[in-house]
Amino acid sequence: MRVKQLTNPKRANPKRANPKPTNPKRANPKPANPKRANPKRANPKRANPKPANPKPTNPKPANPKPQNPLTFQLQISFTPKLSITMKKAFFTLIFGIIAIAAFSQEQAIYSQYQVYPILVNPGYTGFQDQHEFVGNARSTWTGFPGKPTDFTLMYSGPLGDKLALGGGLFSEKVGDITTLKFQLNYAFRFRIQKARIGLGLSTEFLNRHADASLLTHPLVDKNDDILEGLTQGQKIFDASIGGYMLYDERLFISASLPNTIRTRLDDVPVATNTNPNGSIFEHYIFQLGYIADIPSQNFKLVPSLTIRQIRDTPFQIDVNLQGRFMDDKLITGLTYRPSSKGSAVFMIGTKLNKFQLFYSYDVSFSTFQQYNTGSHEISIGYLLPRKSLKAAPATTDLYQ
Repeated sequence: MRVKQLTNPKRANPKRANPKPTNPKRANPKPANPKRANPKRANPKRANPKPANPKPTNPKPANPKPQNPLTFQLQISFTPKLSITMKKAFFTLIFGIIAIAAFSQEQAIYSQYQVYPILVNPGYTGFQDQHEFVGNARSTWTGFPGKPTDFTLMYSGPLGDKLALGGGLFSEKVGDITTLKFQLNYAFRFRIQKARIGLGLSTEFLNRHADASLLTHPLVDKNDDILEGLTQGQKIFDASIGGYMLYDERLFISASLPNTIRTRLDDVPVATNTNPNGSIFEHYIFQLGYIADIPSQNFKLVPSLTIRQIRDTPFQIDVNLQGRFMDDKLITGLTYRPSSKGSAVFMIGTKLNKFQLFYSYDVSFSTFQQYNTGSHEISIGYLLPRKSLKAAPATTDLYQ
């Protein structure tokens, strides 16, 4: 039975013995079609679908329509050769406009007024009962074309038991504009129980002029009456008042009113935003602080708050924190200004016997900071003790 089954031609299944023998149609179901072997390369029409240069490389004309001058400046400012030149010219122009609009600013902006209140308050004249000499130099927006540069020399000292005198010379250069100011301070000092008080007045003469070469600048209007008048010089008489109080050698209050009396001594036309009917309290500088003494650590912590509104200058608030170490041999300070998108001031200094040295660095958190390296300020001070006076009656008090 098994032999029959194996030799049965019906069950031999010749198809499975050679399931796909020599069928020419299925031996190579997909022969090599010359048209489809490499359809992307063999097709001569698709080998280079776009000719090398079928049309001109610049189908649009170079200048189809006149461009806006501002758009043109912004476009060429990205070229490697002209970017630096155009950027300087662009921001110099902006700065020139700002400087011309701020010609009326006579009060300098100091960051070290905390250690030298005489810079902003005539009421501090002779307050230490010593002869004080201060030299201050400030460079604002260092690295920016036409940056403001200020130099100040100040003196204050006692004149008798209750009076004090002082004076100062101030110089500022902003672009092509130079300002010179001469100042005289007068103060009266007295004591009320634990409070030492000084009331002061300063008279100021200011001369401002612009360089005559500014009239030939291509970006300046030659028919500008204000600019032509400034080349001849602007003369102003001004006065400021101030008061300073130190209570129990800890709490201190400083208040000054700059530009209280401002009189023009010339007929030079100058643009200004000042209200002619404004009160004497329109501009002010106010400071409140406390000296926390920690004798066990030979350390003093001095927090303070300052608000100021100066002529043609944005309103400012200063939050100050100062540390005094080793009998003022090391003094550090930090100031934060939340206004104008925020800025900070870092200060370090020392007092060695009669000599004083301070340095501060201002940095802004606004986008304008990328165009400058910050502001630097340095001050040098010297104290000369008052000569000893003859013995006075026992009832005599320096501040009474």
